[in-house]
Amino acid sequence: MSIIYKYLKFLPHFLKVTGIAFSLNIFLYTFLKPKIGINASGFIAEIAGTLVLYSILRLSRRPKINKTIYGVSVQYLISAITVAINIIALNIINLFYINYLIKFNFISTISETYISIFSKILASILGMIWTSSMTMKFSFNFDTKT
Repeated sequence: MSIIYKYLKFLPHFLKVTGIAFSLNIFLYTFLKPKIGINASGFIAEIAGTLVLYSILRLSRRPKINKTIYGVSVQYLISAITVAINIIALNIINLFYINYLIKFNFISTISETYISIFSKILASILGMIWTSSMTMKFSFNFDTKT
């Protein structure tokens, strides 16, 4: 079975689980960004989302690593790289927004909350591609838990 087929087979379940973690991630980032800034809120949101993701996958799929502590450690290593991807993407999007997009009248009227949500969604899409492929490779089998 090709690796792409395996990825596509597991992806629908992963997207459902990711949707829950992603919703928490977006909520935390949007709520915390005005209070503690881009980097800290992105970090906290990503860590919380990873814990939710791992917990749900652990309940619904067979883990490749049987000891929970090791499985969580691998998942947090994957998440650390995801955090880096998200933080870099959020800062690039923010830089682009401040230096170029805010000059347009129709964009300058958009609420900062909506800009935060939009930028977090874009950054999270990049992170999700990394997380899903690495989670499937190192953390969980594709079949359901027996």
